[in-house]
Amino acid sequence: MSTEMVKKEQTELQKKELTASERFTGMVMKEFQGNVGVLNLNEYQKQLIRGYFIGIDNALKKAEEARINKNSWKSTKEEDKNNLPVTWQNVNMNDLAIAVVHHAKLGLDMQIPNHLNAIPYKNNKTQKYDIGFLKGYKGLEYIATQLSLYPIRNIVVELIYSNDIFEIVNKDNIVRYNFIIKNPFDRGEIIGGFGYIQYIDESRNKIVTLSKKDIDKRKPSYAAAEFWGGEKDKWENGKKTKEKIEGWYEEMARKTIARATYNAVPIDPKKVNESYAYVIENNDNTYENVIEAQVTEEIEENANKEMIDIETGEVENIEENASAESNIETSPVKNEGPSF
Repeated sequence: MSTEMVKKEQTELQKKELTASERFTGMVMKEFQGNVGVLNLNEYQKQLIRGYFIGIDNALKKAEEARINKNSWKSTKEEDKNNLPVTWQNVNMNDLAIAVVHHAKLGLDMQIPNHLNAIPYKNNKTQKYDIGFLKGYKGLEYIATQLSLYPIRNIVVELIYSNDIFEIVNKDNIVRYNFIIKNPFDRGEIIGGFGYIQYIDESRNKIVTLSKKDIDKRKPSYAAAEFWGGEKDKWENGKKTKEKIEGWYEEMARKTIARATYNAVPIDPKKVNESYAYVIENNDNTYENVIEAQVTEEIEENANKEMIDIETGEVENIEENASAESNIETSPVKNEGPSF
């Protein structure tokens, strides 16, 4: 057997032995180098990328379930349906590779809850699915503590209820607070919250406070009732009605305060690199693009109707919200793996 044939067989054998996440990592590195240039990743960053594969794969499967589910209760007109399967074969891999590398270089971990979320959304121009990445509040905390201009000792985020006692104390040029929960079993109604950034140099300590009014102002325009509470559409026997949802207002309020607190941490310009700049811009663009895609879809569906009813979900949980809007059961979706 020739040396060339032996090498070929060894290469094929190695390819078969690689896991899907390892092949994904190799594809990402190859795509990034082809589009951007030289790439050096350490083993930890490669490990993060392998975790991204698992997170993205799960997001695609959930989104595909939601697509099938939504198509089943939409108009019988074919043009009203989304007939593009949410699979790896229909993902914009070039842009995905660039996004994955930058998020991994920043150290964001998709396997940690509330760190980083993958959101597939349809790009009508390319007829492909783009994968957007949204940072959770734990991801924001990680960035704040890692890139802070001044070393941070601790960050505290708390809700304040009407029966609690909270006061800010400024003594010896150091900001502190007193926070007493008088009755943990009956704290009353939420009246606000605070975030406390404690630095190694305590003279830099900072408190961020938000009243309930401030929290509600930051509620997304297209917030889902499943999360913030309120009314949502419910389909029964082909008719749309309304149902009241209690939601998880406390958790959403806490996340709102956390985001405001982490965003108040000054970032060290010396630590800012191209990955940080990309991730910050990408987070905003993802929100806008996902909302725009959903609004466009709603407008197209209602183009010949008198009233346009646009109601989308919390961006970080779009796949769950979409599938929750229907009572129709579907069998598990088999998402054939990527071809890389």
